[in-house]
Amino acid sequence: MSNPTTIWLAIARFLGVVCPTLFAGVTIQCNTSPRQASHQNGKLTTFAIDSFILVNPIVAHAPNEKIMAKLWLHAYQLGPYWVPPLILPGTLANSYLAYLSPVQSWQRLSYICAAAGIFSILMPITFFIMEPGINGACKWRVQSLLKDEGFSMPETTLWKPSAHRHGGTQKSRRWAEKRTMKELVLHWRWMNDIRWILGGLAGIASGWATFSSV
Repeated sequence: MSNPTTIWLAIARFLGVVCPTLFAGVTIQCNTSPRQASHQNGKLTTFAIDSFILVNPIVAHAPNEKIMAKLWLHAYQLGPYWVPPLILPGTLANSYLAYLSPVQSWQRLSYICAAAGIFSILMPITFFIMEPGINGACKWRVQSLLKDEGFSMPETTLWKPSAHRHGGTQKSRRWAEKRTMKELVLHWRWMNDIRWILGGLAGIASGWATFSSV
């Protein structure tokens, strides 16, 4: 019979590498092309995609800013369904592996860096930088473009971030009013580039620590 500690160690090693690597892989797919996109009377009817997050197809093929706003909002609001389920297990797994590693070893340092790197994707980058900043600006611009269709979002605070509520600062909202939806989406992609790089580095650090010790 397998030792329970050995089983947990194997699970932690798997999650520690796979979660940040999978996050990076999904996020980097912003350059993937859509299979099919159609619109009718200004409303998105079908949108089959190759990835969760994609920017180039949005800015290249949306016929107007309203469609672009709807496409971006759809992609953005998928984030809470898959980002935390990858970030949190990856953080806990690498923290657990760091705890089990010898003190003052390169393995422990690598696991700590991996845990810190993947956790920083949520806090501070997503919750404290992107939500009040570029995410808030994009949502504000979406609302201004779709207000004639009755679209609006309630308000929230910095401490209760939501993909379905406004959490942008007044500064980000004023900035959004001076930019096109395309400019905002491209800036959003740039911020996501930082996130997938962090995820990739976390996966490399965790993988090095794991495979160098087996």
